[in-house]
Amino acid sequence: MRTIFLIFFLSSSMLLIAQINPTKDSTKYTDPQNMDVVYSAEAKCELSDSAMYSVIYNGINYSEEAKKANINDNVMVSFDVNFDNKIQEVTIIHKVGYGIDEQIVEVVKTLPFKAAVMNGIPVRQNVMMTIPIRTYPEM
Repeated sequence: MRTIFLIFFLSSSMLLIAQINPTKDSTKYTDPQNMDVVYSAEAKCELSDSAMYSVIYNGINYSEEAKKANINDNVMVSFDVNFDNKIQEVTIIHKVGYGIDEQIVEVVKTLPFKAAVMNGIPVRQNVMMTIPIRTYPEM
């Protein structure tokens, strides 16, 4: 009986020690299996932020209908930067319509990104980006 109690006590104490605490660190990604992933470097566009947004905005041709709609909204786009620096699985999370979303998908696919690095190895990382869209008839 003592042996069973001792085995139970030791195994339950080991389970308590093995628990992982969630993190609030923005450089870590918590996956669904409660494992923290620490990136040495996040995936990043090789252009400056202003140059990147300039490329995006120059790649959008606003229709007359979009200009007249006075759009004041944000497009939210999600995509993966692969370990080989290629952009894949571009998805629009929040749309504004008028064909703008589809054009943003095509432009984002052309952006030069550098893959995230973990332990010195390039890895895939999801990136989410918000792109403000403002239209007016005088454009």
